Amino acid sequence: MKATVSSSLLARYADRIGLGESVPELRQRAAAPAEQITELLDELIGAHVHAICFENLDVVAARARGEVRAVSVSPDEVADKLLDAGRGGYCHEHAVLIRAALAELGLAVHPVLARVHLGGGRSEPGPLTHQATIVELGAQRYLVDPGFGGGTPECALPLTGGVRSTGRGEHRIAPAESVLEPVMRAEAEWVLQSRTADDQDFRNVYAFADIARQRSDIEVSNWYTSTRPGTRFTGPPVLARSLSDGGKLTVEGRQLRYVRYGSMPERRERTIADAADFARVLTADFGLGVTDEFAELVWSAIDPS
Repeated sequence: MKATVSSSLLARYADRIGLGESVPELRQRAAAPAEQITELLDELIGAHVHAICFENLDVVAARARGEVRAVSVSPDEVADKLLDAGRGGYCHEHAVLIRAALAELGLAVHPVLARVHLGGGRSEPGPLTHQATIVELGAQRYLVDPGFGGGTPECALPLTGGVRSTGRGEHRIAPAESVLEPVMRAEAEWVLQSRTADDQDFRNVYAFADIARQRSDIEVSNWYTSTRPGTRFTGPPVLARSLSDGGKLTVEGRQLRYVRYGSMPERRERTIADAADFARVLTADFGLGVTDEFAELVWSAIDPS
């Protein structure tokens, strides 16, 4: 019998991300004072990004088959894929998964949609393509987002501001009116800003309003992001994995990169040679549960020859 979200997702999630606590223990921690719940959120996000990588392989595979089909954002199907099948996902899948787990913990959560501001040359706001989660702890609200890929903040961020640091950089939430020109704000109230050891200044990552989005809004955003030609996720494969040594492993198309900041910075890069090499990268380096046949299908979108 197929497991249901309400009865088993949290247990499966805790097992997948390597938590050593039972569901009752986690629920007890989630009923603690707000400061302790924030610590729990940080632990969950950190464990999540280390265990479940960011990847758009299903989007690329659909295109290789000649299909126009959105990635599923059904909680059951997301859980089957990311928890049971040993796969990763992109932002909408990660957001749906962690929000379902947090809701089962008894926390007040709601989805938000964001406009990405990374990259130059923008003269107007982009579409609402990114999904994250707001957790309400009394009068305070926190952004929780394990699904932004290489630049995801690996901790919970209060909307009231303040810099929070992880091994991969510093992050904060700033009022949109203080960091965005009026023409770039749209409905945004808040902006996620980040910087690494290589950055002098904080960069605007994405902007959002603290509006609980409807399921139909999420489905439209997910459809656009995973099917529209020319978007970042309907092109070559994009993967990101946080490693235990503080480094980040990424793939964009044929390029495999490793970056580590901090006191012992390191950068490595190489070109993935062929379909067999790509399959090894997916299974050995990213820990994904994919077959050689699936890897070859995705590779065919990179190298149609």
